[in-house]
Amino acid sequence: MPNAMKQHLYGLLLTTVLLTGCTHRNPIAETLTYAGEQLKTDPDDALHILRGIAPEALGSRAERARYALLYAEAAERSADTVDSARSDSLLRMAWYYYRERPQEVRNQCRTRYYQARNKLRQGDKPGALRLFLEVEEQLRHIDEPRYLGLLYLRIGKVYHDELNFTRAYRYYREARDLFLRLEETEHTTEALLGMTASALRMHDLVRAHRDCTMALDLADESHNEKLVRKSLGYFATIYAVTDTARIPEGLLQRIEQSVRADTTASGLCTKAQTQLLRGQPQLACRSIRTAELRTPRPGELPMLYYTAYLANMAAGEYREATRQINRFILLNDSLTRTSLQNSAGMIEREFFRERTDFYDYRLQSRRRQELLLIGTGLLLLGIAGYLLRQRIRLHKIRNERYLLLVRELQSEYRRLSEDLQAQRHEESRLKGAIASRFDVVNQLGKALYERGETASGQTAMVRQVKKLIEGFAENGEMLQELEQIVNLAHDDVMRHLRTDFPAMKEADIRLLCYIFGGFSPQVISLFMEESVANIYARKSRLKARIRNSESPHRELFLALLG
Repeated sequence: MPNAMKQHLYGLLLTTVLLTGCTHRNPIAETLTYAGEQLKTDPDDALHILRGIAPEALGSRAERARYALLYAEAAERSADTVDSARSDSLLRMAWYYYRERPQEVRNQCRTRYYQARNKLRQGDKPGALRLFLEVEEQLRHIDEPRYLGLLYLRIGKVYHDELNFTRAYRYYREARDLFLRLEETEHTTEALLGMTASALRMHDLVRAHRDCTMALDLADESHNEKLVRKSLGYFATIYAVTDTARIPEGLLQRIEQSVRADTTASGLCTKAQTQLLRGQPQLACRSIRTAELRTPRPGELPMLYYTAYLANMAAGEYREATRQINRFILLNDSLTRTSLQNSAGMIEREFFRERTDFYDYRLQSRRRQELLLIGTGLLLLGIAGYLLRQRIRLHKIRNERYLLLVRELQSEYRRLSEDLQAQRHEESRLKGAIASRFDVVNQLGKALYERGETASGQTAMVRQVKKLIEGFAENGEMLQELEQIVNLAHDDVMRHLRTDFPAMKEADIRLLCYIFGGFSPQVISLFMEESVANIYARKSRLKARIRNSESPHRELFLALLG
């Protein structure tokens, strides 16, 4: 299908997605979701869809960050040439968004990973390695085996290019284990081929043969011709540099068939190795010279020079073989010096030293914070203890004051009780005296009233009693004393009577005083020189008057009136 027609179909597809998504809240989000689904099966389609989205159509920062990650991943997995400048700009925008959100750890790692890939494409291996190590540290805290495996592949490649084959082999092996767990055959094969290349450079041919055999089996199983050719190329190198094993004929034929139409420098080098294995050193030398004209990549030159050395040695061209081995040694020395200048191990050590310094700083900062918190806690505890002690002391003082008040109240209560008891004793004594005195007078009055003056033997007694009664009836001092005694005996009843009834006649007050004092109507009739009937009548009248009054002491008066 022509490219113009293909782009037209992609544009039509994008328009359809946008028109379909117009009924939703966010058509751009729908397009990004669709591009993400296409990315899993067809990265080229996803990349064309993403390139068709105008930058101004991306409204929010979240959409722009999501778009940047999808674009970087699609460009990584697509066969098209990556626009590094645009990709860097998009990834920088995504990083500014995700780094402010701790919950977006996965997207932070993805952003850093693709930024490191861009640095690798630009030749900045130290910068790429630092980013890879940073991502590795973050990925250890989350469960992302796929991205961790891809990360190990890239770190292994960096170490391989820096001639640190031991660490390269270790990272490739970690990547293989992760991809085996995920059952991703293609990436597992890539990891095994990286292990093979590292083992070859370490001259561990047994391990290289074992890893390459597993890689070829997986490549055949997944029908990936690119990985099959790469695996066969490594087999050609393994058998070309070894003197102890002979290559199987079937494997040799497969290698020859895979490079028959390959005109690249690496393909011609592999062809030269197969010609060596066939015992054709002259043809191998010719293939090497043709490969040198194809401008091989720097990473292909060491094996090309070494193969040329083997071919010239087998052809008997020892001077040319010496020249080729010298070129091989000089190239290795140059690569070693370059590697030492930009050593991945030094970068790694520097990275971990910075991390160690950072963690030391965090530890010291945490210790200072802990000491500050402990000091603040102790200060607060001291303040709380002091306040609690003060509160306890105040409670103690208050309780002591309450106890003192209670003791004073108890003392006052005992004093009042004693005074009340003494008053009651005095009242009892006075009442007894009054009762006995009035009883004598009452009895004498009754005797005088009942017997009169008829008996000659009682003349003196009658005279004395009559004199006493006349004294009560006429002597003002005895009447005043009687009123005081009645007040004392009956809660100041006479004083209350005079206060509550200021208009009452003196004769009525006198009659009530006799009644309150306990004298009988008969004796009162003698005191007042009135008939008993008249005394009863006056008593009833006064009782009714008091009952109908508003006097506050009415109940006391009525109780004493009987």
